[in-house]
Amino acid sequence: MATDTSQPEVDAQGVPVPVVGIQLTQVRVPLDEAAEALSTQDEAGRLPIVVLPKQAYRIRNGFVGAGLLLVLGGLVFDVTLPLRGGTLAAGALLVILGVFRAFMVPVPEGSRAVLLRRGRFHKTLGPGNHIVVPNIVVSHIVTTRETPFDAPAAEIPTRDDVRTSVDILMTFRIESPEKFVFTISAADFDQVCQATCQEVVRLLLRDKVADEVLDLGEADSERLRTGIGAALEPYGVVVVRVVVTHVMPPLEFMASRESRRLAGLQRAEEAEHHALALLRQSDQEELEQQRIKARERAIELEAANEVARLTRLEERLRAYPNAVHWDVETQRLDVARALAANTRAMVQVGSGSDVAASLLMHTLPEDGTPAMPDGDGDGGGAPPGQQRTPDEATRRRRRASPSS
Repeated sequence: MATDTSQPEVDAQGVPVPVVGIQLTQVRVPLDEAAEALSTQDEAGRLPIVVLPKQAYRIRNGFVGAGLLLVLGGLVFDVTLPLRGGTLAAGALLVILGVFRAFMVPVPEGSRAVLLRRGRFHKTLGPGNHIVVPNIVVSHIVTTRETPFDAPAAEIPTRDDVRTSVDILMTFRIESPEKFVFTISAADFDQVCQATCQEVVRLLLRDKVADEVLDLGEADSERLRTGIGAALEPYGVVVVRVVVTHVMPPLEFMASRESRRLAGLQRAEEAEHHALALLRQSDQEELEQQRIKARERAIELEAANEVARLTRLEERLRAYPNAVHWDVETQRLDVARALAANTRAMVQVGSGSDVAASLLMHTLPEDGTPAMPDGDGDGGGAPPGQQRTPDEATRRRRRASPSS
């Protein structure tokens, strides 16, 4: 295939896309060297997938020709009998060796041999040494190992029209060597693989947006394998697997996507902080409700205790009425005594008899007998219950005196 001398293709970033040359080749070597040829890389590092034997027929013409010459010379020339016998024996041995090697067909490991009989396909042979009659021709030795094939696809538009470069690695195996060698050559199959892979990748990307292209998964690889395998099946090839090795959208798209991703992370962080604040507020409200309920329970418990105390008090009052009367009177007497002891302030806490009783209790001597009228000319003592305090009697005497 001629080398493309046009300007190199560049991707979205302006980087030249390397031109992928022919990856699948075939060589022509002697049949005995087929095994070495299938395992030897050329100067470009490629392994051939098809070997074409140089000689269609396997009879060693050199051995046969030399043997015939020796036999003919031994018969034609006048030589001694021992020399003639040796010459004839050597010629016969060379002829036998030349013909015997034609029956042996070595097939390398990991390959199959395609046999032709009278110019038509006869059968294929697996690895090993086989005995085949010389009139059956070994036309091709085809590898049956899995062969990797790199298929880059540049500037493929997505559904949202983002030009994306995708690189896939396809692995295939030649399942039917006879169908492969009679349908296409190795170099032509290389171009078919390139075009098929790019077309299937293009169809895949047209169904996806750019964000989805960056996350191609196993299902997408299986879709690629199925599509490529259906296109290559007529050549006797089975696609084993397809792996997406590289996806590169434009740099502007990647920068925009990174910005969106960071914004999304920030929004998620803000949402998390907001959720934490709401949770904290909810916890505080719940704690406050628990405090209110605790206070309500405390008030209810205090009220219940007060009710129980009052209930017990009422029961005791009903059981001991005299004791209650005595207690009340004792309290009243204590209050009256306290008020009577204060001569500067009189507070009426009940009827007039209460005040009189308080004054009487205050003026009674320690033996309990009423006080006699004093001799200050007041006209006798005050009646019971109308006793004056010392300060009041003094003030009255002062007002009655002429000097006042």
